[in-house]
Amino acid sequence: MKMNFAKYLNKDTVLILSGKNKFEVLDELITVASTNSKVDRDIIFRATWKREKMMTTGVGFGLALPHVRLNSIPDPVIVVGVTNEPIADYESHDDEPVRVLVFIVAPDRNQQEYLQLLGSISRKLRNTEVVKKIIEGVPSTEKILEILKNCNDDSAE
Repeated sequence: MKMNFAKYLNKDTVLILSGKNKFEVLDELITVASTNSKVDRDIIFRATWKREKMMTTGVGFGLALPHVRLNSIPDPVIVVGVTNEPIADYESHDDEPVRVLVFIVAPDRNQQEYLQLLGSISRKLRNTEVVKKIIEGVPSTEKILEILKNCNDDSAE
């Protein structure tokens, strides 16, 4: 069964990031995820940086998919951030700067749902044209949300 990750997005979870480096943009995403999940910010912060130290979540083509799984969260929270300026120090797999970040905080107990979320995001955003449209949507979070809700999972096929 396909899952549409956009169902987890709303006007409070799509934002324009003001950070100038990896730490600052992840910090902004962590704050919003904490507010929207009611999970302590420090728990999300520690889990995020533990994950980043294992391997970067910069997947390439200007996209990063930071993600953590926690016991303390009942339902997934997804926060999408788009930067005004490219984040050069993100250490992406293709060494390209990051502009679009999709941050997932998901329950640890449901691996199937977690994998479906990751699959939905990668299907939607594997098309570099969709990523370009999202970047062009800056500074309108409403426009970015509309793009994410309207692009289908098979847009790259």
